[in-house]
Amino acid sequence: MKRILMTVFLLPYLFGAFARTDTVGYNSSKHFRLRYVINIAELDSSFVDNSDRITDIREFLTEIRNDSLTHITGVDFRGTASPDGTYDFNVWLSENRLRTFKEMVNSYISIPDSLIFAQSSDIPWDEFRQKVAESDLENKEEVLVIIDEGPKLVPFWGNRRIDHRLLKLKKLRGGKVWDELKKPILFDLRYGDAVFYYTTLIPLPYLHLPMEIKLEEKQPLAILPVSPSYETWLPRLYLKTNLMGLAALSVNLAVEADFAPHWSVTLPVYYSAIDYFKSTIKFRNFSIQPELRYWPNAKGYNHGFFLGAHFGLMYYNFAIGGPYRYQDRRGRTPAIGGGLALGYRKPISKNHRWHIEFTAGAGVYPIDYDVFENTPNYKEGQWVRRNKKTWWGLDQAAITLSYNFPLSKYERKYLSQGNMKGGGL
Repeated sequence: MKRILMTVFLLPYLFGAFARTDTVGYNSSKHFRLRYVINIAELDSSFVDNSDRITDIREFLTEIRNDSLTHITGVDFRGTASPDGTYDFNVWLSENRLRTFKEMVNSYISIPDSLIFAQSSDIPWDEFRQKVAESDLENKEEVLVIIDEGPKLVPFWGNRRIDHRLLKLKKLRGGKVWDELKKPILFDLRYGDAVFYYTTLIPLPYLHLPMEIKLEEKQPLAILPVSPSYETWLPRLYLKTNLMGLAALSVNLAVEADFAPHWSVTLPVYYSAIDYFKSTIKFRNFSIQPELRYWPNAKGYNHGFFLGAHFGLMYYNFAIGGPYRYQDRRGRTPAIGGGLALGYRKPISKNHRWHIEFTAGAGVYPIDYDVFENTPNYKEGQWVRRNKKTWWGLDQAAITLSYNFPLSKYERKYLSQGNMKGGGL
């Protein structure tokens, strides 16, 4: 009786031990690809052959779900966006194409996150290069030279970034080469991939395979793309006006150009030829004040705080309602000098085209001027004396509104094609 009871008690364990030795696992994989519409992250089942591929995926996953001897051991997901468009949009697009593919799969079968390998983003420049090299494109050697320059991001249209190679490719041969690349090469680079790795347990009595079974090893779907370097500066041209000057009825316009990272030069011009309220109050002038600026925190373009060193030249004729009027000597002896300035510029629009700038500066100027009686008819005012001295003090006070343009020929070309929103593919 003891032996019988012991046998009954140990039987499940003995059965389990033998069960673990009467099967062998056979590893395999299945690859599916779905196509995406340009600029769209959502899955369109009616696009090209997606309907047939989705049916294949559903049947495959249903079969695995109903087969107790087959188990998924891993899934590689990949979403791509062709190199067209801005980098940040393409990253978003590829990530969301991957997401929509995963959501479709999860609607058929639940896969633990621990079994999922998903690339965060993929813009397949290597695959793009391979397709170009294998094509009969007339100018493919020029295209390959540009692609081989490697990834480098440059600022584009506000806060966006774009691969410099894309700008060059769109410019090549006046845009004709890019038109030839759109289909089928770029069309084929907009997809989502899923590779399912699974193991099937095969009972030994039914196994008709060689004793040495070569099991398929799981490999990543693709090598993660290399993160491109980011060129953080791109030259721009600014058109500006000093709002404080306009309030003082002095017409003014300034042009500023970036010529190197952290460096720019600006040239403001002021002109006023009117009186204030009455002829004995005036500040008529013609002046220029070119300035060299250093921007310590420039990123993408020169902005933030800056230090400036300026030269100043001003012809002047002013009176403040008192007994005298002051004019540069004989009307042809301008004040000439220079000084230092400190300022700050920040964007005030989402696309970073419009900026507001605050500036204050001081300088030193040797001046030579005539003193006249301040009469309603200034021509009747008698000459009083001539003065010569060195003046120093505040020579800049500005609240400036500016609008900027790209100076890069590649960025100008891309903008001129109407790609203002930085779309992807």
